[in-house]
Amino acid sequence: MLRYLFALIPGIFLFFGFYFGNSGEMNLLLRDFGRVSFFYLTLALAVTPIISLMKKEGFAPYRRVFGVLSFLFAIAHTALYFSTEYTYQKTFFVLAHFKELDVFSGVIAFIIIAILGITSNNYSVRLLKGTWKKIQVFAYPLFLIAALHVAFASRFEGFYITIISLLILLRTAAFLFESGKTPASKALSGNTTRYRCVPCGYIYDEKYGDPDGGIAPGTRFEDIPDDWICPVCGVGKADFVPYEEEYEKENTPATVVTATFLNPTTLELVLETEKPFKVIPGQYARIALKDRDGIFYRSYSVVDSNGKRIVFCIKISSGRGGNILKNIQTGDMLAIEGIYGSFVLQDSDHPKVFIATGTGLAPIMYMMRSVADIEKLLLFGVQDSASLFYTEDIKKIPKLASHIFLSREEIAGFRHGRIDLSGFAFPKESEFYICGNPAMVEDAVSTLQNQGFTKIYHEKF
Repeated sequence: MLRYLFALIPGIFLFFGFYFGNSGEMNLLLRDFGRVSFFYLTLALAVTPIISLMKKEGFAPYRRVFGVLSFLFAIAHTALYFSTEYTYQKTFFVLAHFKELDVFSGVIAFIIIAILGITSNNYSVRLLKGTWKKIQVFAYPLFLIAALHVAFASRFEGFYITIISLLILLRTAAFLFESGKTPASKALSGNTTRYRCVPCGYIYDEKYGDPDGGIAPGTRFEDIPDDWICPVCGVGKADFVPYEEEYEKENTPATVVTATFLNPTTLELVLETEKPFKVIPGQYARIALKDRDGIFYRSYSVVDSNGKRIVFCIKISSGRGGNILKNIQTGDMLAIEGIYGSFVLQDSDHPKVFIATGTGLAPIMYMMRSVADIEKLLLFGVQDSASLFYTEDIKKIPKLASHIFLSREEIAGFRHGRIDLSGFAFPKESEFYICGNPAMVEDAVSTLQNQGFTKIYHEKF
């Protein structure tokens, strides 16, 4: 949503620039929405050459963003047209007008952009599969028809000439830049397993193949039949070049060693890297993930690490990160940007009190294992017994007294209810490490401060 709001800013300024530049009459307002719609359509087609020239795959999601915004402004543009028709003709359909080239081309353009706009979501991608890619190719004839619509309406002014010229220059520059490289069909040596289509940016990954195009997963690019075409824009193999993700160049590749669900919503993920990382107990790693909308990052606390092997304990939600990790398998590749965080174990011999809820236990586990020779207390809370994890590991930590709270279930051996600090007498010099639910963290910090404790370190999940 933030991406859409950010991308909407130039369109709003452009719209009001046009609006206040005229009298605000209905007919002129109609043109203003049309101008902004064409502007976003041009931006959508400019994303691929920008990626090609700047090597920034992070721009890829903006193709969809700009396309959807173009569709929304096109709706307003079309609605105003038919509203005007009804105002003056007392009907929405005037056959004579639909025979005029400007109206006819405008209707065709709206039908195409409506199809593209309605299918610009992840559900449509999953439902339509390979057909979805073919539908998106219509963005190119849409641009041509929209340009003809403007010309037929005798509105081909400086604004349109400028942005069309810039798009042509941009795509030409990208074509010349890519054409200077050796085609993938002539440069297949090395460890490259992915190839990018120069005209449209589609990535062929040997791991996944192109099942909708008859290419099985695991098929090497050089073994693809010569008559195979790009499922997005229809060009042949000669227009593909070796491709390496930017995030794999900038970050450290990490191999999935194991991915084990500790309970229905908690995943223990073990990654191994070639380059060792120094992790202070309590810190987290930023991991690069990738889906259909592009590359994004998520932060996960470290449970344990020996430098090259890093263990994470992650709550799996229905968000972008969760959708990827719930299907992760041994041998899959991720990438680690770095290790961060100031919520770390202090170098002292003070008694330690650890308070955690849910996967807030992840950094706490690393801390507790790192101070095996110091007396310590753990207060850990989850909803019910089905949500428990690491209970056996907790029992193995030396000099640790633990109390586990179940807020929604009463079972012998566990405390019932939310974590309650009132029943505990903590040593005067205790250090407190609190991590988990924000409400729990705020309540615990306030309670301890009121009791006069000052060595309180906390992190909200």
